[in-house]
Amino acid sequence: MPGNGGLRGVLHVECGVTEILHGAPDQLATWLAGRGTRRVLVLCGPSRRHVDGVVAALGGFTPAIFDGARVHVPAEVVERAAFALGDADTIVAVGGGSPIGLGKALRLGHELCFAAVPTTYAGSEMTTLHGITRDGAKVMGRSERVRPDVVLYDPALTATMPIDLTIQSLFNALAHCVSVLSTGSLAGDDRAAALATAGTLARVMEDLLHAPTDLAARGLAQRAAAAAGVAADRGKPGTQHRLAHILGGALALDHAALHAVLLPRFVEHLRATQPALTAEIDAATGAPDLDALLARAGAPRTLEELLPWG
Repeated sequence: MPGNGGLRGVLHVECGVTEILHGAPDQLATWLAGRGTRRVLVLCGPSRRHVDGVVAALGGFTPAIFDGARVHVPAEVVERAAFALGDADTIVAVGGGSPIGLGKALRLGHELCFAAVPTTYAGSEMTTLHGITRDGAKVMGRSERVRPDVVLYDPALTATMPIDLTIQSLFNALAHCVSVLSTGSLAGDDRAAALATAGTLARVMEDLLHAPTDLAARGLAQRAAAAAGVAADRGKPGTQHRLAHILGGALALDHAALHAVLLPRFVEHLRATQPALTAEIDAATGAPDLDALLARAGAPRTLEELLPWG
C-alpha cells in the first residue's frame, strides 16, 4: 500500500477552515447536534445512492431529500432546491461534485450550515470553486463562503463504486494536480504536496484496479482526492480545467469522465511544451500509461464515446 506522502499535512492545514470527520454518518449527526442543527435538507442525485444510510443517521433532524442535483449545477436546479429548503437550517450534500456543487450554490444565497459527504473523488468539498450553468454556459467563481463547515469521509461509501467510475473520478483528482502545476501557480510546500498527491493518486489507481473493494485503498483515495482539491484551491487552474468546464457545461457531459478523456491529451501537450514539468510529474507518478489505465478499467478514452450521439 502506498504512503500518504504529504497528504496528512495538507489536510491538517485545511482543517482550520473545514472540519474533517472520518467514519460513519452517525459521527456527522453528533457534530450537527453540537452545532445546533434543527432541520436538514439532504442534497443528492436521482439515484439516491447511499442516501438511505445518511438519512437514517440524521433521523433526529427530520431530514427532507432533494434528489434533483445534476452535473454542472443548472440554474433551474438551484432554484428548485432553494424552494425545497423550507425551514431547513442545514444542508447535507451526499455524492460527488453535482450535489456538493449544488450545496455551494445554495450557500451563496442562504445562511445555512453546510455538510458534505463525498462518495466520489471529485475533491469539490475542499475548494472555494463554484459554478452554475445558465443557457449552456457555465459561470465559475471563487468564494470562501461556499466551503462546507464539515466534511465526513467514510471509505465504506465508495467501496462498491464500479471500477470504471472509480478510475474516472481519480483521473479528475489527478487532473486538478496537473492543471495547477501547469500554470506555475504553486510554490514551496504547496507545489511539493501537489506532486506527492499526484504520485499517490497514480499508485492508488493500481491498488484499486487489483482490489476494488479494499477499504484501506479507498480511504487513501479519499485523502488523496481531498489533497488534490486543496491543490486546486490554492493554485490557478490551467487549460484542461477550463476546457472541462466549457465542454461539460455546453454538452452536459459527466465531469469526471470528461477529465479522464482530456488528461492523457493534456499531458501529451505538456510533454511537448513543458518537458521539465512533465519530467517531475513522471518521477512522482511513475509515468503511468493513462490511456492504458482507462482501458483496463473499461472506461471511455475518447470524447466521441462520451457524446450522446457518439
